[in-house]
Amino acid sequence: MKRPRIVMLLRLLVFGQAAMFLTYFGLYAINTADRLDFLVVEMLRGERGPQGVVSLFLLIGTWLVLGLMSVVVGVALRRSHTWAWSAALILEGAMLGLALEAYFNRRANALMYSAMAVAAVVVFMLNLRETQTFYRAHEELLGAIRDRDRWWRDHG
Repeated sequence: MKRPRIVMLLRLLVFGQAAMFLTYFGLYAINTADRLDFLVVEMLRGERGPQGVVSLFLLIGTWLVLGLMSVVVGVALRRSHTWAWSAALILEGAMLGLALEAYFNRRANALMYSAMAVAAVVVFMLNLRETQTFYRAHEELLGAIRDRDRWWRDHG
């Protein structure tokens, strides 16, 4: 089956999104490394609780997990795996949920708004009929291949 252009553009966006998330991870990791010693010293003196350090590591870990998952989903979309469509939609839902949480808690910045915009475009592209048909057709083809293999195993 020929790959539609919209599916190819979708893959590029998911890989771009992975690069964006991993860049955020790197930026936050570099900024945290500069401030981590001050946070630890303040925590040891009793001036600050451990929640500052924990929240920084959760933020950094979230960007790392989103970046790595975007790479996995991008590779799966590239290889036309049938589960890739669902995994991409779940990943984008998680990203949009995080973006909405940051927005409502008044912690959203330009990085979050750009991530939210890219996620919204990816969700739109995932829900186009052409994209859904492409991944559904691969699922039906794989089902037919499994049926054939099962028949040969039983009768061969």
